Amino acid sequence: MNQIGKLQQVESEFMKCNLDILALSETRCKGIVFYAPTNASHEERKDTYNEELQIVIDEIPDRDMKIVIGDFNSNVRRNNQGIENVMGVEDLGEGVNENGAHFISFCSANNLVIGGSLFQHKDIHKYTWISPRGNYKNRIDHIGINKEIRRTQRNVRSYTVADIDSNHQLLIATLKLKQKAPSRNVDRIPRFDTTKLLEEKHRETFAIECRIDFQS
Repeated sequence: MNQIGKLQQVESEFMKCNLDILALSETRCKGIVFYAPTNASHEERKDTYNEELQIVIDEIPDRDMKIVIGDFNSNVRRNNQGIENVMGVEDLGEGVNENGAHFISFCSANNLVIGGSLFQHKDIHKYTWISPRGNYKNRIDHIGINKEIRRTQRNVRSYTVADIDSNHQLLIATLKLKQKAPSRNVDRIPRFDTTKLLEEKHRETFAIECRIDFQS
């Protein structure tokens, strides 16, 4: 996806799928895009990646919404026993690789939930990667989002019809966010208790004060 022209192709396919917003690494947004080393990479490289990943997350203010997106080269499992707060049961695999175990721990430590594991779909809309010869299909791309806004997610699925010249599929999350109305510091006009004018003594006092104001 680093080749010239790939971004324009992704955008074109995105429009073809009738999708409105695309999180890309070229954009400046709240979302964080990552690419993890493969499971077979040297431990030193994976350790460096994990440290840099956590540094980036720690720099984001707690009040901000966090969405992590990318190729994590991580296999997670359907069985979510003991980690129900991190993921659902709608993933592809029965097992979890080393990268997957770290990704689950990372999400747990940073109060993120794995969005793709929450929504029931056919397997064709779950896998995000196809081997070069097409013999293997897996979900190694993921989207993690703050647990506090977990209910804003409406759907997470891959789009196999999108032709982006890659062995990865487009992974799309649909969110419904509610923005708070900006606070307005407007001076309110005080309300007067006009019922007091029903009493004669108050009417006389009010009339005297009005004459004084007009004469001054």
